[in-house]
Amino acid sequence: MARSEQEFIDLCKKQIERKFLFGTGNEVTQRDLEVLSEHIEEKTGTNISLSTLKRLWKNNYKQRPQLATLNALAAILEFKDWQNFKSAHARKRTSLAKMLQWSVPGLLLAIVLLSIFGSSSESEKNGKETFEQIQITGPIRFETSKTVTQGIPNTVVFSYDVSKVVADSFYIQQSWDPNNKVAIDPKGSALTSIYYESGYHRARLMANDSVIAQRPIHILSEDWEPHLYYEEEDMPINLKDESFIANGQLHLDKTVLEKYKIDLSKEFYSRISNSQIFDVHSDNFNLFTRLKVDGVRNELCPWVSVIIVTEVHIFRVTLMDKGCEKYAGYKLGEISKGGHDNDLSALGCAITDWQDLEIRVKGKHAQIYLNDTLTYAETFHKDLGKIAALVYAFDGTGSMDYIKLQDGNGQIVFEDGFER
Repeated sequence: MARSEQEFIDLCKKQIERKFLFGTGNEVTQRDLEVLSEHIEEKTGTNISLSTLKRLWKNNYKQRPQLATLNALAAILEFKDWQNFKSAHARKRTSLAKMLQWSVPGLLLAIVLLSIFGSSSESEKNGKETFEQIQITGPIRFETSKTVTQGIPNTVVFSYDVSKVVADSFYIQQSWDPNNKVAIDPKGSALTSIYYESGYHRARLMANDSVIAQRPIHILSEDWEPHLYYEEEDMPINLKDESFIANGQLHLDKTVLEKYKIDLSKEFYSRISNSQIFDVHSDNFNLFTRLKVDGVRNELCPWVSVIIVTEVHIFRVTLMDKGCEKYAGYKLGEISKGGHDNDLSALGCAITDWQDLEIRVKGKHAQIYLNDTLTYAETFHKDLGKIAALVYAFDGTGSMDYIKLQDGNGQIVFEDGFER
């Protein structure tokens, strides 16, 4: 009997868990899935959100996962795509010809049976995963407009015209996450969506499985914008009206956590972002910051990620507590490395103490300094455009003491010592 789609998905997850030693005999953790997301990005260039991976591992989805997600999971196991993974793991049928010893009557019977029932691999090729080619016979219109200049929530109006495109289905994908897409009426002209986080998003107009137009959406923040996320929930807890800057630090203290009844026994993380028009190119810049994890959850492996969002992608450095360097990682330009298969021990530190982190980029040559010590360096080649946002992500909560962003000439374009 052929495997069902769910059986293939479960098999794929088990193979990924074995390959990356996730779970270590227990359930897969949030940090495991974060590492997986980083490996997928490094291997395929595809961004699969943490929330998507959580739903997939918990079998918490109403519809079949997007083909883009399944293709990425297959690629991380060294398969060409999801169809290739399924073909390689299809249950082998007993060869009719071998069973009948290749006698002439037996061979004829095999041919007759195959003509009636067909080949399982051929039927899969002609199944739902085959996409009809699109035809574009004229101009495509795809425009965006925001209802407010800056701040959140922010409604974006997508205006489109796909009357000159022949395809089976049409979608608008609102950001880099391939699962965050909405079907649209090809005879319609508008779709609206609310963005609950500031940042630089790249919306896509899609026909079938192909991107036919893209538009940038830069949601500007009014200042630093904090959010909290529980592991099992997608929507953030918005804290923008709270006071979180005092005594020369940005810090989410226990008073705020108690006010919002944050359950410290559950896995949660905080995301603090500042999205502006910095007018600094990612080929040449210097970012210095002082930060630490608060340790409110008493987690064995606390972490913090500093993310520089650009017009094309991101730079990222993830620091881990000493002994947990397997989960450290960085992305500099198009180069992404994780602690699973690289020695990133220099990114381990006493993370609940103040740490000085610096990212220097000059002519696409990037260096990471931790407490004035050069740890890693890479030379990248892709043009990632200008810097559009600065993001801090903390296990539980964290504190920021200082940040400074300089352009390629050493001029300070953004600085905050949190003296309010």
